[in-house]
Amino acid sequence: METKIKELFAAILNVDADAINDSATPSSIDRWDSMQHLFLVSGFEEEFSIDIDPEEAVDMYKDFATFKKIVLSKL
Repeated sequence: METKIKELFAAILNVDADAINDSATPSSIDRWDSMQHLFLVSGFEEEFSIDIDPEEAVDMYKDFATFKKIVLSKL
């Protein structure tokens, strides 16, 4: 499941999946800005049929590890 999360994350941002790791942050991935983050959250909600609270969405903007952790907690 972690691979699928990473691949979807990379696909939505249109970046190479190899560029994504747990320490990846918006400052280390140019395409991960606040607008793209909204696309990420909604894309994951749609793909996995989950609901992400606004507070969680803010936390997910910290780094990929946090993003992944919150998605996994919803599955």
